[in-house]
Amino acid sequence: MTEDTFYTDHWREIDDERVARYERMFVWREGHAALLAPLDLRPGSRVLDYGCGPGFVTEGMAGIVGSTGRAYGVDLNASFVTNASSRNSGSDNISFRLVDGDRIPLDDATVDRLLCKNVLEYVPDIQTTLAEFHRVLEPGGRLLLIDSDWGFVAVEPWGRERTRRFVEAAAPAFREPEIGRKLRTRVIDAGFDDVEVRVQAGVDTEGGSLLVLRNMASYASAFDAIPTDEIDAMLAEAQAAVEADRYLFCLPQFVVTGVRTR
Repeated sequence: MTEDTFYTDHWREIDDERVARYERMFVWREGHAALLAPLDLRPGSRVLDYGCGPGFVTEGMAGIVGSTGRAYGVDLNASFVTNASSRNSGSDNISFRLVDGDRIPLDDATVDRLLCKNVLEYVPDIQTTLAEFHRVLEPGGRLLLIDSDWGFVAVEPWGRERTRRFVEAAAPAFREPEIGRKLRTRVIDAGFDDVEVRVQAGVDTEGGSLLVLRNMASYASAFDAIPTDEIDAMLAEAQAAVEADRYLFCLPQFVVTGVRTR
């Protein structure tokens, strides 16, 4: 892997430890139904989950759209696609496909709903990807994008400067770490209408987000941007703060919806 392509390469090649973390992070949870509400999923909907990862959210959406609908999951990691396909081999309304390059492996106007969650910060060219979203959505189809903005992250007890240094050290993992604030304009430029944006900023004080920080630490270590012993000390400090009930993590998520009307 090189620093110039790490933002996609580190998703194609995932070690077993990271896979295990993603298995825990991306399971279907009760709160997902509320998160997906702007999609207006209903029985018979045909939905694409772009960057589906392990595929658990795709499975949840397949349950919502039912036997008359269809859920597609696409991802650039072959293991994710293989494992999700095997796990759902007995289901007729869900399928998983490997995406290689910019083009989505679906025909024009295949779906009427599209979800893309925490993926656009990694894509090589966001306008090309959004053009693909426009292509595979049928006229009247609805888009839901959810993405982070690492310029607003807060981690206590690290404080602002150490948090900023940590995020900057992990920056090769992202094509656009501040994509959240730019999404609305990008979606309008891609030809979508009725574009709306809101921000949700949940706060973690129990330590679930340590999984995210450990992933970030692995990115920072990949190019020796921060000494390993310093990263280990920061993670240990965060873990100790959790145990002492002094921990806080907040990363705003920008939620953008749009409609393909033409």
